[in-house]
Amino acid sequence: MTRRLQVSAAAVLVAALACASCGTEERASTSGTPIDGATGPAPTLGWTLTPSDVGVEGGQFRDPVQGSDTDSTESGSISDGSTVVTLVGRLDGREFVDATLVGLHIADGAVRWRTPAENVVGCGEELVDGQVVCYRGSAGTTSEILTVDAESGESSTRDAAFPITGLTTTDGHVYTSRAVREGVRPTVSRGTADDVDADWSVQFDSTSSLNTQFASTLHTENGIGLFDDGRGVFAFDLATGENRWSRTAPNCARSGTASSDGNVRVVRTDCSDPTVVTGSEIVDADGSVLAATNSVTLQRPTFDAPAEQSPLLLGTGGYRPPNPDPVWTDESLVWAVAPEITGPAAAFLSTNGLAYAVTGSVALLRNDDTATESAIDLDTGNTLWSRESEGFAEVGALDGDVATLFGPEVLHGIDVGTGSTVWDIPVATFDDEGIDRQSWPMFDRVGTDSIFTRALSISVLRTT
Repeated sequence: MTRRLQVSAAAVLVAALACASCGTEERASTSGTPIDGATGPAPTLGWTLTPSDVGVEGGQFRDPVQGSDTDSTESGSISDGSTVVTLVGRLDGREFVDATLVGLHIADGAVRWRTPAENVVGCGEELVDGQVVCYRGSAGTTSEILTVDAESGESSTRDAAFPITGLTTTDGHVYTSRAVREGVRPTVSRGTADDVDADWSVQFDSTSSLNTQFASTLHTENGIGLFDDGRGVFAFDLATGENRWSRTAPNCARSGTASSDGNVRVVRTDCSDPTVVTGSEIVDADGSVLAATNSVTLQRPTFDAPAEQSPLLLGTGGYRPPNPDPVWTDESLVWAVAPEITGPAAAFLSTNGLAYAVTGSVALLRNDDTATESAIDLDTGNTLWSRESEGFAEVGALDGDVATLFGPEVLHGIDVGTGSTVWDIPVATFDDEGIDRQSWPMFDRVGTDSIFTRALSISVLRTT
């Protein structure tokens, strides 16, 4: 960012601290400032702050969802459209010390509060009753719930009824999971921060043992709940906890992820060795298999918003249910494995597909072996465009046909159908100290604002 904008951000902070006793009335969102070097109809800069601006000299921003117990290397924030909550602390090897949750006013970046957040394992992605909900303790026999009021920063802790292995928040509810223990099957519960199983608790018929090498995961995105214990995937109803379907022994599976339409990508594995992939499938909310393949190529787009009428991308082909055969195939939809690459690296490359996003009837691909990025038409399998890669990136938002791509060295909008750059912002403008390639940035859309978080800066961008 420019020196002028740094001074402006510092002034905002000073004003906020000087007005600590002022009322908490909502402020109107201010218009942004054009960003030096930006091209096209790029978003403008509402404000930007560094760790030192929020009182942590030499610190770095991290994602509260990933916690502070260890260094996740991922930046990020949680927001309700009024307050932006991020985690800031200092690195000490792999430890993230002096961790503090910080609440910022989304309108102007004013610091609303700071709350200590040491040893937090993770936090929910959404606020519940105006509070950030986090937890401590996952390896022992007890866990603790931490809540922080997003407006005042007032915090409260209470003991959880059981040791928590995962926590998410969705639509005003707190979802938690507990580990497999002697005589107790893995369990998912829904409730509140004060009573985490107040609504319901549901056990799953897991075949996983206490010594399973995969940590369990819990997800509640896109209208469906998913619990993965490393050997099986269990889908449950968010309102009732009812087990809608499962994939477990003798048909072991893992890594269930839901797309925007609620369909779930499931990785099929060998029950004797969960690291061995035997295929994949796409399952709807009722458990019906829409498409399946024995191909070991896994397409795992991090942004998955397919068009209802287009074929489903799976393995190396496009599938149109209920036809079990692909309408097109392309064996090049997987990374090439050079002869000198062996072992786990070779296994990873041989199963990892090129698709990093699905937007409507278009799949965006990245081939690190050839340093190219491209797009295919899911209706036909034809290549729409291909070009030299401009740096590793993910899709953070989709506005019509324009996708926002962000990464350590990338922040721009592209037309997904043509690959042409619609707008571009030099990421170096957010950081006078140089691009931090050791930490993954995060781009979140909140209403008409976007929050772009990096290790050394957090910024709010506004549409023009």
